[in-house]
Amino acid sequence: MASSSARTARKTLAPRKKRTDLDRNSRDQNLLVEDAKIWTGNGFSKGSILIEDGRIKRIGPRVDDPSIERIDASGLCALPGLIDVHVHLRDMKLAYKEDFATGTAAAAAGGFTTVLDMPNTLPPTDSPERLEEKQRKAGRKVHVNVGFHAAAISGFKTILGLVDAGAFSLKLYMPKPISPFNTRDDSEVRKMMSGARQTGIPITVHAEDMEFSTDTNQFDSFRELADSRPPLVETRAVERITRLQNVTGCKIHFCHLTLASSLERVAAGSPKLTSEVTPHHLLLSNKMLERIGWRAWMVPPLRSEATRRALLAATRLGSCDVIASDHAPHTLREKQKQPGNSPPGVPGLETALPLMVTLVGKGILNFSRLISGMAENPARIFGLKSKGKLRPGYDGDVVLVDLKKKTRIDSAEFLSKAKYSPFDGFTTKGNVVTTIVGGRPVYQDGNLVGGEGCGSVLRSSFSS
Repeated sequence: MASSSARTARKTLAPRKKRTDLDRNSRDQNLLVEDAKIWTGNGFSKGSILIEDGRIKRIGPRVDDPSIERIDASGLCALPGLIDVHVHLRDMKLAYKEDFATGTAAAAAGGFTTVLDMPNTLPPTDSPERLEEKQRKAGRKVHVNVGFHAAAISGFKTILGLVDAGAFSLKLYMPKPISPFNTRDDSEVRKMMSGARQTGIPITVHAEDMEFSTDTNQFDSFRELADSRPPLVETRAVERITRLQNVTGCKIHFCHLTLASSLERVAAGSPKLTSEVTPHHLLLSNKMLERIGWRAWMVPPLRSEATRRALLAATRLGSCDVIASDHAPHTLREKQKQPGNSPPGVPGLETALPLMVTLVGKGILNFSRLISGMAENPARIFGLKSKGKLRPGYDGDVVLVDLKKKTRIDSAEFLSKAKYSPFDGFTTKGNVVTTIVGGRPVYQDGNLVGGEGCGSVLRSSFSS
């Protein structure tokens, strides 16, 4: 366990370092994880992991160092620290919904050692100055490693500044721009894409091409509200963005796709196209909207049972690159409103891994797909070169999981401020026991043991 001085340490953001992460105090980053079943990339092998100065130094069947702290991981599986590239940590003027401390505490409880935060905050992350403001504030509060996406904008000078400040992508929210930007104008989208290609930064896309605004107050149920955003708007969006990508050659990451056909189109296209799915779209259908209403309201909305099954089958076969939570917390007071007034979004950081491990236990998914989707591919796509694998020289980010332990999901026990979930009452098999970030245990046996500021603020390594 980290010392009290380390747990209360605060990080100072250094200006414009072109490194994957910021300098951090290396004290208490030495740890020996003993007798675990370690994920090798192809399966599990019994052994130990030696972490020194925050990085993995050695992995083997017999590793010993009597001088450092050790964790007995007998009976537990050691996985690479998970990476969630799609979370909404809120904070700033939306801190009443979630803040950097509570959001990253939820991440640690869910086995995520690195998360990338979306820019639709208040104010939006649409300039280098606002990005750096978030970085400074987060550095004092985060329990795990955090990086930031920025809003899509068309000005090349601003794109260049965002890249230099360490943004991990430009987020194109097609239904409604996060920052002033005409999402319906192909020429403006092409201009933004060209700037992204020149600087090397990816574009993350919320793929719903809404041709007209819908009066959400006209709907009497959440099912009707969901039906107003049919699968066609996703298909149209994917077709449009891939067409523009063919012209500009930029990197595109499609967020939370809901259709197997979308995954297949992305997989068959340019190698610069990648895709993402969420546990809620893999496991829940729009029948849940009739049963639990606002608890299952998110965008893109839940689809039919047949569509859900097809998405899960495509993910199982490897058509999808990333599994992300789209952790999107709101207050109960906000959510418990009528359709049209209830904001879309559900928390997911604390349920994603248990739900996916449960699918593995049922033979629906295999561990290779899980680790590639929740660690290896996120690291590759977003340039986190020292993360996503358990190998010497990589960061000492490890999650220890008890594959046999059954747990009943209860959102009242979440570390997130969002005390609701469409998965309330679900029984999972596979429980996070310990989350280790850079050699420091931050979550153990149901308790947060790493203090605010023990995580790091990350900067992207994309070159301009």
